[in-house]
Amino acid sequence: MSPHLVVLIYCPAGESGDGILQVVFQPFGVAPDATPPMAQNVSPFRVEPGKFTYRLVRAELAVERYGQIIAHCRVGQGPWMAVPFTVLAPVAS
Repeated sequence: MSPHLVVLIYCPAGESGDGILQVVFQPFGVAPDATPPMAQNVSPFRVEPGKFTYRLVRAELAVERYGQIIAHCRVGQGPWMAVPFTVLAPVAS
């Protein structure tokens, strides 16, 4: 499975605008720093202070069961933000 995640990044006025976006995909209930992750992405960025930028993160996930996968996102060494991704069983037609 190859989900895409769009991450919007805001730089407050007066900040440098340079940073690193880290995204770690883990099953629900697993900490972002647990190893090995299902997938991970590290991307440098530059954004003009007072403005937004975005990053498109694509993961290659080997999904073994239905349920939630959490994309843990952070900028630099800041706090993790959890973004849920739910994998559902196919609907019979």
